Amino acid sequence: MFPQNELLPLSLLKMRAKAEFCSIYNEERKWVGFFYTVYNKRIAYIFFLAIDPHHHGQGLGSATLTAIKERYAGKRITLSAERPDPQAPNNEQRLRRHRFYAKNGFVKTGLYTVEKDNEKFDLLSTQSNVNPQLYQQLMDSYLTNHRRHYLPYKIVKE
Repeated sequence: MFPQNELLPLSLLKMRAKAEFCSIYNEERKWVGFFYTVYNKRIAYIFFLAIDPHHHGQGLGSATLTAIKERYAGKRITLSAERPDPQAPNNEQRLRRHRFYAKNGFVKTGLYTVEKDNEKFDLLSTQSNVNPQLYQQLMDSYLTNHRRHYLPYKIVKE
């Protein structure tokens, strides 16, 4: 489950051409999750990746990330994960997510975003050197003025 401050209206997600909403099914053809990406010629950003908690630990998240890497081959693939914070009530979940993404080939880029409620998210990628301008251009093309109301952010280099 995503924290309340990370939820976005569905209408917001459906407004852009260079975005994909894909369902994830298990071997029994049961819907178990989804991913949502925005992309341009050079970079793809995984906005959401969600697997039903009843299906965690079955390799579906890793298989999905492998499929995403294949789908967007030739692009820098990026995503954000809440920064670990010992003071955060969900710090263990944050640490698990970072371990999961590291296991699947994602590394810290030296960039993070500051978003709603001053929440910090590490920008992770399959390549450690992500040009902040590439990420900024993608977000600028996606986050029109209307969207910035729901997802204000700034990019910070460590």
